[in-house]
Amino acid sequence: ETFLGGVLLIPRKIFKHVDGMSTKYWGWGLEDDEFFVRLRQANIRVERPERIGSGKSNTFKDIHDSRKRKRDQTKCYNQRNLTRRRDRDTGLSTVDYTIAAQRVLQIDGAEVHYLD
Repeated sequence: ETFLGGVLLIPRKIFKHVDGMSTKYWGWGLEDDEFFVRLRQANIRVERPERIGSGKSNTFKDIHDSRKRKRDQTKCYNQRNLTRRRDRDTGLSTVDYTIAAQRVLQIDGAEVHYLD
């Protein structure tokens, strides 16, 4: 109830409404905590599936081994201190990008739009 992480499915409309995710984070972790603040402040209810837990068991496999992937543990400035505060400076509206290719895929009968 107080954090968000792992695998997240969110409608594009809501992602745009909260201005996406902050671009101030580097490495693995913490960006999802700030994103949760964006959702809470927008009064977006997060629904969690049953029978999928968090912690060490009954959850998704964590492959962020700090011995093998040191980059994942790298943090910029004081990002850990900022995770519970809303970043109002960066987000989807401040990202500069180019879509190189688009494809439409079918996964279990659902249409998926893939952007590269």
